[in-house]
Amino acid sequence: MQTNSQPLNPVARGLRPVVYLYAVINIAVVALLLSTVSPTLATAPAQEMASLR
Repeated sequence: MQTNSQPLNPVARGLRPVVYLYAVINIAVVALLLSTVSPTLATAPAQEMASLR
C-alpha cells in the first residue's frame, strides 16, 4: 500500500475554510427557511372562498 506523500495544492488548502463556511451558511439558511414554514395547511381562506360562491 502506498502512502500519498505529495503536499496538498496550496489553492485547495486555502479554499477549504471558505467551502466549509459556505456550507455552514447554507445549512443555517435552510434551517431558517424551514423554521418559518407552518406545519399545518391553511384551509380557512379556501373555506371562506367556497362560502362566498
